[in-house]
Amino acid sequence: MTIASSPRLDRKRRRAWSAVVLASGLIVVLAGCARKVEPFETTGAVPDDYRLNHPIAIEEMVETLDVPVGLYTAKLNFGARGNVAGFAQKFVDSGSSVIAVVAPSGSPNQENATGIAVEIEDVLRLSGVAEGAIDYRVYQAGSGERNAPVRVAFSRVAAHTAPCEPWRDQVTVNGQNRNYVNFGCATQQNLAAITANPLDLLYPRGLTPADAARRADVLNKYRKGAAFSADLSKEEGGNVAQGVGN
Repeated sequence: MTIASSPRLDRKRRRAWSAVVLASGLIVVLAGCARKVEPFETTGAVPDDYRLNHPIAIEEMVETLDVPVGLYTAKLNFGARGNVAGFAQKFVDSGSSVIAVVAPSGSPNQENATGIAVEIEDVLRLSGVAEGAIDYRVYQAGSGERNAPVRVAFSRVAAHTAPCEPWRDQVTVNGQNRNYVNFGCATQQNLAAITANPLDLLYPRGLTPADAARRADVLNKYRKGAAFSADLSKEEGGNVAQGVGN
């Protein structure tokens, strides 16, 4: 015996089947989108400028020179005099106003150190340091410090960088295509060390006046049609082109 279904029941079945098909298709689409996304890096966003990684700082620092004094040292030897003279020149060039000579007190070599400090002051004066710029001081040394030094010190504005780090990364193995950690560190340290005036790294200097005598000589030769540049052909062993006026 066959039971015929009504049209209303057939419509309900078709709607339910369509909903099942639609839900299945949506699940398949979402499953296709739910794949694993690998992390990525933007190379341009990674700080790789050595001037930023190893910046040069401009700040006040204390320069010191320790002159060792033995228990039986009678006077300042020739080598130590040269060291003090060089330190004095460094002080003069720095533009600082005070340089301190600090002798030990309470150490076994106290008496000899006091005499060495006086000799150091003499060397400073002979090297161009003004009398009023020398400040004599003492520091407390321990009774066991048989070779307590005489310290010469002054403060100045200096340029410096942080110490270069150990080589903790591999230069040849670098998947990020970046510089190694110490890249540019030695260059920055050398630049800071050889800079005579650290403020030159911050501000430009004013222009110096032109050499009026040299300028007049060049213009005079130019008007006459004579060579007005230096002839270095003999010194350099070759021919050097000279500027000639028309």
